[in-house]
Amino acid sequence: MKNTMKALIFPEPWKVECVEVPIPEPGPHDVLARVVSCGICGSDVGIYEGGHWIVAHGPGGHGHESGCEVVAVGDKVQGIKPGDRVARMGACYAQYTTEVNVVGHGQDQATGALPIVRNDLTCDEISFADAVGCALNCAERAELDRITGRKPRAVILGLGPIGLILARILAMRGVEVAASEPFAHKRVLAARSGVKVYNPCEFTRARHGRETFVDAILQDFGPADAVFEMVGHNQTLLDAIALVRPGFRVLVFGAQSMQMIPYKECRLKGVELVYPEAMVNSKSGVDYWTPALDLLAGKNGPKLQVMDLITDRVTLEQAMHAFEHYNREGWIKIIVEPNRD
Repeated sequence: MKNTMKALIFPEPWKVECVEVPIPEPGPHDVLARVVSCGICGSDVGIYEGGHWIVAHGPGGHGHESGCEVVAVGDKVQGIKPGDRVARMGACYAQYTTEVNVVGHGQDQATGALPIVRNDLTCDEISFADAVGCALNCAERAELDRITGRKPRAVILGLGPIGLILARILAMRGVEVAASEPFAHKRVLAARSGVKVYNPCEFTRARHGRETFVDAILQDFGPADAVFEMVGHNQTLLDAIALVRPGFRVLVFGAQSMQMIPYKECRLKGVELVYPEAMVNSKSGVDYWTPALDLLAGKNGPKLQVMDLITDRVTLEQAMHAFEHYNREGWIKIIVEPNRD
């Protein structure tokens, strides 16, 4: 193996470069992994644009939706060997990494966090574990198990990757789900899971007068026991509050920066606003890495299907173009393959 590798760096907003850097040397407690798959997350796009609270200027950036193969391990590492497929590697917009994905997950690399071996999954499947864990956290923080005597009802505003995964998880749990999404191909994917979908762009004044998609959901579907705001706009937060039952929860996951808190609307309905952390339930302390991987493998029940969410695959060099021309409307998940020519 040569001594250098290609890696993306994000030195300043709206700038990404592909550079040649030394392959990191694993310390006694480290794992060196070859990056096979790394999904572009919305947070990575926010970091590239300069609007996200996470800063990641080093080689490999914040690439965290990763599936990797172990190349070497430090002499103090146990239970991991070369050739293992692993989850939870970070700085993965690079050909190799020793970083562990703990940023924003309530942990610190000083705790000695290690990657998780999952040879029962492909690297592509493993790369979805972070998004699945975030969706699981959203689902659990909604506390829909307190609904008895009928099926819980949930509304999802925004069917990006995590919104689509969340819709599938809720449907698998027997929750009745409605969703709002302006783009048809995303609505089609959600509808396959039994989700009742709405196109907010159809509700024009010429066609519907003052009626909005919120009115249509309330009339057709009814008030929700939980609403998931996955977009990050002030208006969708107001829509979410209008859709939720009095005293119940709106879960805000789409916001990447400052967002208005509509105090009056929340107070009049007694609505709870919950901002779930990424992979860790900050209320219970539960870490969703293993549950997410188990769900992807179908270990304890039906296997969560995610491969149909992949829109395209790109090399590191092509990933620079993908960041510059990121198509939020048309794309769902772009997989970067750093070791592909």
